[in-house]
Amino acid sequence: MEYLQTFFIEYQAELRMISFVALIVMFAGLEIIWPRRATDNNSRFRRMNNILLLSVNFVAVRFLVPLASFQVALIADEKDVGLLNQLTLPLFPSVLLTIIIFDFLIYIQHVVFHKLAFLWRVHRVHHTDLEFDVTTGIRFHPIEIILSMFYKLIAVYLIGPLAFSIILYEIMLNAAALFSHSNILLNAKLERILRAIFVTPDMHRIHHSVIRNETDSNYGNIFSIWDKVFKTYTPLPEAGYDDMAIGLDKYRNPASGQVLQLLINPFTTGR
Repeated sequence: MEYLQTFFIEYQAELRMISFVALIVMFAGLEIIWPRRATDNNSRFRRMNNILLLSVNFVAVRFLVPLASFQVALIADEKDVGLLNQLTLPLFPSVLLTIIIFDFLIYIQHVVFHKLAFLWRVHRVHHTDLEFDVTTGIRFHPIEIILSMFYKLIAVYLIGPLAFSIILYEIMLNAAALFSHSNILLNAKLERILRAIFVTPDMHRIHHSVIRNETDSNYGNIFSIWDKVFKTYTPLPEAGYDDMAIGLDKYRNPASGQVLQLLINPFTTGR
C-alpha cells in the first residue's frame, strides 16, 4: 500500500490527465450512443468554446497557483498540522474521511457561489450553457477556478489529508463532474439506486434549469446526501426532464457562449 501511495504522488499529473481525457472520451461516446436529450445544431460550436475555456483555465492555474493540493498536504504532514495529522487512522478510514470532508467543503463552496452576488456572476458562466453535456462540466470561468484552488489549498492545510488521499479525491471529483454533467440516458432503476448515494446526471441537470429555485438546488458534487440533509434537494424538474429549459434566461443567444464572451461575462450586469 505504501508503494501505491508513492506511485500516486510520483505520477499524479499523468494519472489526472489520463483519467480526465479517458473519461471525457468515454462519456462523449456514450452521449452519442445513449443520449438523454436531443442536441441542437449549435452543439459543436458550444463544445469547442467550452474546450477553449478549459485551455484558458489550464494556463491560468499553471501561472497563478503556486502549489498543487498534494504539495500542500505534504507540507502539512511535514509540519504536523491539520486535523487528520493529529489523528492516528488506518489508510482506508483516512482516505474515506478525506473524501467525505472535502466533498462537503466543495458543496459549501458551491452554495456560496450561488448566494454571493459577485461569486454568482463568476459562476454563472457555467450556467449559461444552453445544453447539458460532458463539456458543460469543464465550462468554468478562470476566476472561479483560481478562487476554488486557493479555497482547496487552505482546506488541505487545515484538514491535513494524506497526499495520496487528496490526489485520489481530486480524480474522483473530476470523474463525478464529468459524469453528472453527461447527457447519458440511464436505466430508471439504476438511476434511482445511484442517486441514493451519488449525484447523477438527471439530478444535476435540474441544477441547470432556467427556473430559479431549481437552479438554486442540487449543489452536490460526488455524494447526493448533502442536498438531502441541508434541504437543497429537488427530486424532479417542474417541466419534466425532456421539456425543461437549460441555462439562464438572459443568455439565450448562442453567441453569448463564445469564449471571449464567457471571459467578460462576470463583468456585465444582470443575473
